[in-house]
Amino acid sequence: MDIIDCLMNIGLTRYESILYISLCKEGDLTGYEAAKISGIPRSNAYLALAGLVEKGGAYRIESEVVRYTVVPVSEFLSNMRKRYDNLFKFIEKNVPERDNTRDAYITISGKINIVNKMKNMILNASQRIYISVSEKELTFVEEELKTAVKRGLKVVIITSSPCRMEGTSVYHIQKEPGQVRLIVDTEQVLTGELGLSDNDTCLFTSNKNLIQLIKDTLTNEMKLTKEIK
Repeated sequence: MDIIDCLMNIGLTRYESILYISLCKEGDLTGYEAAKISGIPRSNAYLALAGLVEKGGAYRIESEVVRYTVVPVSEFLSNMRKRYDNLFKFIEKNVPERDNTRDAYITISGKINIVNKMKNMILNASQRIYISVSEKELTFVEEELKTAVKRGLKVVIITSSPCRMEGTSVYHIQKEPGQVRLIVDTEQVLTGELGLSDNDTCLFTSNKNLIQLIKDTLTNEMKLTKEIK
């Protein structure tokens, strides 16, 4: 991912992103100059500059020839954060919510989606967390686990040596990279593969039978090793 991709991910088009960077580098530009420097066709450059102004990334300077100047990145990003925060709050408040997946088996695919699900499960836990992963996968959720400890939650980690994490109960066992087992509050479980390929999948559910099965598996793993405080 490069800076253009990042700008596109927060709502700019590719041409708007290219022109934002051009304005940052070059300073004030006319539409003609912006098109020439960026290599964007002139008609597209004028449309993109108008879009950039509308989205808060640039200002128009009214003079004999209209020029465009960049909104400083700190100001631009601050405004974007506020904008998206307001949108998120509105969506969260107004989208109808009904839990039809209490006992459903949900497949989560892709590394980013699996890691995000792990992080959200840990952050939303209220009592206890049990996680069995190799030390490699543990690094993906290390900060969230430390936050859980600070919140006073019981955190049990089953992983490869020589992992240590203050405030948790750590059980050292040989763990091959890729396997994930995560239980929170004895109410949710995530189990599957992570980090071996782009086609990684995990199963997420609140089904009590699967939770108990994975819990028994983790208990057996703990019996095979030694607890490290």
